[in-house]
Amino acid sequence: SDFLSLMQRVNSSVCVSSLVGSVVSDIKYDVSSISSVLFKHICRQSNVLAKSCMNYDGLCVFHSAPDCIRETLCNLFA
Repeated sequence: SDFLSLMQRVNSSVCVSSLVGSVVSDIKYDVSSISSVLFKHICRQSNVLAKSCMNYDGLCVFHSAPDCIRETLCNLFA
């Protein structure tokens, strides 16, 4: 996907001279003052929480994470 490609380029040390390369440079510059930052791609099917909150105008609270989110996080950080 386009976003996956962008995340790979943001996490890369290679500089590319193109429109996407300038976007990547801007992102890297904007976060350069942050001591620790992690860019990770989450596949569309796993992005359940964002989809469920997208049309909600108030505070969204979960007392426990849905199974699909818990499994995704466990797989990402295992």
